[in-house]
Amino acid sequence: MPIIPARQAVTFEVKAGQTVKVINTFGQQVVDFWAFNPADPNDFLSMVHCRTILLKVAIGKGDKLYSTRRQPILTLIEDTSPGVHDMIWSACDKERYRMQGFQGYHDNCTDNMHKALKDNFPNFSIADDWVPDPLNLFMNIPIDHQGNVSIKAPVSQKGQYVTLKAEKDLIIVMSSCPQDLDPVNGGTPMDCEYQIVEGDVPSTPLVPQLTLPSRKVKIAFSVDFDAVSHWLGTGCHKDNNMADYSSGVFAGQKHDIANKMTWFIPGHTAETFPDAAKAVVEAGAEVALHGYAHEGIYQMTEEQEREVLLKCIDVATKLTGKKPKGYRAPMYTIRETTVKLLREHGFLYDSSLMHHDSQPYFTPNDPPINHIDWSKPASSWLQPSTIASQGYPEGQHPLVELPCGWYNEDMMPMMYLPHLPNSMGYVSTSVVEQMWKDKFMWLWEQGTLEGTDAADFIFPILVHPDVTGLAHIIGMVDRFIGWLKGFGEAVEFCKCEDIAAAWLACQERAHKQ
Repeated sequence: MPIIPARQAVTFEVKAGQTVKVINTFGQQVVDFWAFNPADPNDFLSMVHCRTILLKVAIGKGDKLYSTRRQPILTLIEDTSPGVHDMIWSACDKERYRMQGFQGYHDNCTDNMHKALKDNFPNFSIADDWVPDPLNLFMNIPIDHQGNVSIKAPVSQKGQYVTLKAEKDLIIVMSSCPQDLDPVNGGTPMDCEYQIVEGDVPSTPLVPQLTLPSRKVKIAFSVDFDAVSHWLGTGCHKDNNMADYSSGVFAGQKHDIANKMTWFIPGHTAETFPDAAKAVVEAGAEVALHGYAHEGIYQMTEEQEREVLLKCIDVATKLTGKKPKGYRAPMYTIRETTVKLLREHGFLYDSSLMHHDSQPYFTPNDPPINHIDWSKPASSWLQPSTIASQGYPEGQHPLVELPCGWYNEDMMPMMYLPHLPNSMGYVSTSVVEQMWKDKFMWLWEQGTLEGTDAADFIFPILVHPDVTGLAHIIGMVDRFIGWLKGFGEAVEFCKCEDIAAAWLACQERAHKQ
């Protein structure tokens, strides 16, 4: 089935009696829709004429749509969406984005329409500085009782569609709206599919056949249940007080759990909030290790590190009835001795390193990076570092690394930590949500380059109950999860242990060949 690529437009000709089905493939994508009389550029689908003839500002199933000649040129014969479309909003253009503060060129529906017509119908001439008001399919522009309008995210869902029947020969132009500064498209422009039908048989579209990419993506949604432990270890400061600890207590009492995610629970949290930890287990979630008191590796000797790990293995085993398979270092502080200990105790995976951002790999045996001793001659440091292979670890326990990172978590941008120099805490949820979507979409488009049979790529998301549990943030996470689910069967939420095991199985099969 052909698509309207995100941020772009398509155009084609339909004959009287043919129908155009426009499918909101992923949900929440607005499609700017135009229709022209091929013999007369001044005879086109007109929103102002539709409003005055229909005596309403919304269209519904069975409505005819009118041209500047007040003639019916289209009929809405099917609508499986909630029926929320717009007839008043103008097409976005360069000036619109400039007014919104965007610097440089931004894709826009006005330019999309002109380019599509010029590329496909060069003899059909309209003024370069003019564009008719489009029918904005799936766009949500509420009008209140005082006549005020607002911009809301579309309420359409994945796979819902509208079907329009041509009452006369027409040139159709459709643009997948590029707006990403307003919630017009739920924050991220996406592809839409369409189909031209005559009777029950699809006709040959007059545009190149494009297909949606086939993907297999695994979402590693995890929770670092730090609670009070964070303030004892990496967040330790001589000025910590009751107010600081209180946010950790809040985390111990508020949680939302599911059986396809992983909770990295410090030993201190499990023993201080046993009911909350037990609820995680009862929900079917995986429990993995995250230190005891959220200790930073730089705070401990090697012997202390070993003692902490053994204690945490014991706490988690008693909690779940089985030995934990995964580990994430508090604040990602990990060293060579940590990797050695994890291998020694047979861990399946670690999730602390960032050699990659979307592919599992084998945890390398990198030797320590030597710090520069500025008291010595420059020749003592003018040499490359030794970087270990991330390939199959011959002769040792295969420890899988599941990448995570600062840009895939909630705490650094949205939690205020008074004694941490780079703490922020006041970043808008819309900024974080858009960053996550931008990263996912880039991987979606490039995702087959490095993937395996297990998945094209993995997408880690790390949240903390004392951050995401806050009222203004939990809605963002809910929206983002819903957005991911809009990709349907291509996206699967998985426990970290399941992702690591599937990837390791692929590597072992390949290694034996």
